[in-house]
Amino acid sequence: MLAIFGVPSVWLLGSCLVGQVDAQELTFSAVVDKTAVKAGEAVTLTLTLSGDVGGIEVPAFEFPEGFSVTVRSQGSSFSLRGGTMERSLTLTYVFVPQREGTFQLGPFQIEHKGTTIPTEPITITVEKPSLPPLLSPQGGRITL
Repeated sequence: MLAIFGVPSVWLLGSCLVGQVDAQELTFSAVVDKTAVKAGEAVTLTLTLSGDVGGIEVPAFEFPEGFSVTVRSQGSSFSLRGGTMERSLTLTYVFVPQREGTFQLGPFQIEHKGTTIPTEPITITVEKPSLPPLLSPQGGRITL
């Protein structure tokens, strides 16, 4: 089980709500802020669960070898639209690929009421990192 900030990611949303909540279908999506980066550049992955998110246990998701996860965060929201409650859970990961190549993220999967719900896989292309400018001596000084 994934723990974020030391808190297990078991979501029992709705247990503290008063009133009747209509059952909603669950949707699960994955999106990145960029699909082509240089090695050492950060990429943000956002996983969003919307609908009937009550009782969902978020698994520890796997990332390709050489991808350093630097930030993990989560948030939830509730809203009323047309008398229907909408709930969502957002998981955000910031990772830094360390080597060049083409990598696949996902498909990420969750289990909900006996059904596996996958996201679409995402392809990330990682290029060689940019080299720093060459140092050249000029009059006893080094210019960057």
